[in-house]
Amino acid sequence: MKVRPGVHTFDLDWTRGEPLSVHVVDTDESTILFGSGDDTTAEQVVAIAREYAVDAVVVEHGDVDHYRGVPVLRAEIDLEVAVPEGDAGFLLDEDIEPDHRLTDGEVYRGVLAIEVPGHTPGNMAFLYDGILIAGDTVAGVDSQYAAAGEWRGPLTVMDRDHNAMDQRARDAIRQLTEYEIEAVLVTHGSNVLEGGGEAIHTLIQDLEDG
Repeated sequence: MKVRPGVHTFDLDWTRGEPLSVHVVDTDESTILFGSGDDTTAEQVVAIAREYAVDAVVVEHGDVDHYRGVPVLRAEIDLEVAVPEGDAGFLLDEDIEPDHRLTDGEVYRGVLAIEVPGHTPGNMAFLYDGILIAGDTVAGVDSQYAAAGEWRGPLTVMDRDHNAMDQRARDAIRQLTEYEIEAVLVTHGSNVLEGGGEAIHTLIQDLEDG
């Protein structure tokens, strides 16, 4: 689905229930795929990467549904693999060798990398032209991975069983209020295509009230 010119989101058919989403962003410098899916979605991801002439893939964090498609992509397409510095050691142990290690505040091929630890130690979100590519920093409230609770807006955090450091993951979301955000693209659940900043503020209020 086209979010705006140069930004597309895709729901992959996934064996674990709800669709798994990846996103393509075409900046002035590069065409980047965010998320690589897992073994079961690899063929779908390769097809997307070919269609949009992707030349870089960003692994948002060290979860299998974000990195396991990398070996297949590398075998089929000439592209650069970028991963968060904080998860690079784990990913190396999983035989995912990065070409580039992302650091907090870095602008990578036209996209700002934001370290938001908690879901994993090096978890990152990415900002491009008002669009937050959130990975698992937040999820749609309709996701099977959504945290239990009363949520007044369209976003929630991941269920505590899926966070390495649950309280840190919740606290770190406050960092996102430093940025102008119009839309939020997630991996699990529905994206927020308008009022992204308001949705994040509502989530923070829900977390504080909870």
